[in-house]
Amino acid sequence: MSETIAHRRSQRRPLDLEQLKRDPTSLLAFGADDPVLRKLETRRLYEAGYAAEDIAQAFGFSRPYLYELWAKLATAGVAALDDKRWGSAPRTRTPECEAQVLRAKALHAQRSDSDLAAEFKLDRSTVYSLLKEHGLQDLHRVLTLAPAPDSVSASTTAPDEATAKKGAPKSSPAPRP
Repeated sequence: MSETIAHRRSQRRPLDLEQLKRDPTSLLAFGADDPVLRKLETRRLYEAGYAAEDIAQAFGFSRPYLYELWAKLATAGVAALDDKRWGSAPRTRTPECEAQVLRAKALHAQRSDSDLAAEFKLDRSTVYSLLKEHGLQDLHRVLTLAPAPDSVSASTTAPDEATAKKGAPKSSPAPRP
C-alpha cells in the first residue's frame, strides 16, 4: 500500500506588512529593513499557519522561491539567508571617467581599448561600448586612412590630359565585313 503525503492547507489570510511592523512578536518590529530578517519573518509566519501564497504576495517573493529559501534555512541555517549577490559593485563607469576615456582616445587615437581599460580600471568591453557610442571607436582608422584609389588617380592626371580627352572626337567602331 502506498503512503501519501498530506500537504499542509492553511486558511488564506491576507497579511499587512505595516501591521507586522507594529507587532512586537514580529521580526519586522525591529524597524530595520534587513533582508535576512524579512526572510526569517516569512518562515515564522509560515510556521504560525499563514499560507505560503499570502506570505509570498505580502513580501514580494514568489512561492517557489520561498520554499527554496526555507529548504536552505533548514539545511544551512541562517547564514544561507544572506544573499551574497545582494546589491552590486559600485559603478566604475562614471560621467567623469567617461570624459577622461574619451579625452584620452581623442588625444591619442592609436591607443587600444585594452590600454584605456587598464589605465581607467574598466572592462575592455565597457571602453569599446563607450567609444562606439561616441563614434570614436575607429578614430585611428579615420585619421590614418590613405585616400581612396579612385580619388588618387583622378587627382594625379594632368588637367591638360583630362580636357584633351573631353574634347577629342569619339572614334567610330571599325566597319564589319
